Amino acid sequence: MVASERNTQPAAAALQSGAGSTMLVVGIHREERAFGELVAQGIEHAGVSVLRIPEGLSGRHPRADQRFHYETLHRALYLQLLPYVLGHYRLLIDLHTGIDSLGPSADLISANSELLDCLSKHANADDTVDERKLRCLRLEDGGASVTKTIIPERVWNNPAFVYLGMEIYLPEAVQDLAAAAEFARRLVVIAAECVEAGTHRSGPVRLA
Repeated sequence: MVASERNTQPAAAALQSGAGSTMLVVGIHREERAFGELVAQGIEHAGVSVLRIPEGLSGRHPRADQRFHYETLHRALYLQLLPYVLGHYRLLIDLHTGIDSLGPSADLISANSELLDCLSKHANADDTVDERKLRCLRLEDGGASVTKTIIPERVWNNPAFVYLGMEIYLPEAVQDLAAAAEFARRLVVIAAECVEAGTHRSGPVRLA
C-alpha cells in the first residue's frame, strides 16, 4: 500500500497479524520506517498487529508550491488504511518520529480522551516510562483544535475504532536508538492494554 509522489495507487502492504485488537502502522513516512521496524520487533507477542507501508511518503515539509499535492497524497494514503482497520481492529496506532536531544520522549495524539487518560495513568505507574517525557494531546473536530492535522477525520475520528498518533522524539546519539525503540514499544503495549481492558469507549469521543 502506498500513496507515493509518483502515484496514489495501493501496492502490497505487509500485515503481520497479532492476536489482539490493535494495529501498529509503520512507514507512513519512509524516513521513519527503519525506527518503526525496531519498535515492531517482538511486538506480536503482545498481540499487536503490524502494518508495514512499503513505499511511504517523505516526511520532509514541502515547499509552499508543493503543499496542496503533498497534502492530497497524505490524505489518500491514510484513507487506504481504512480497509485494514474497519471490522478488524479497535485501535490504530500511527507511529512517527522527531528529534529531541534529551529524548526519548513522546507526543500521544488522539480524539479519545479516555484513551489518553488511560495512557497517562498507566505510564505514570510504569517504572520503565518517565511520565515527564510524555505529552497527551487531543484532536478535536471543530472550533479551536488543541492539535490540528491533515489526516482525514474519517481516520482520526471514526466511530468504529480509535486513532492514536504516536510521535517518538529520538535522541541524536545512534547508540540510544535501542532504548528509544523500547520506550516506544512499551507505550504501544500500554495503549493496547488500555483497549483490551475496555478503559475507553468503543470509538473516539467528540470533545467539547
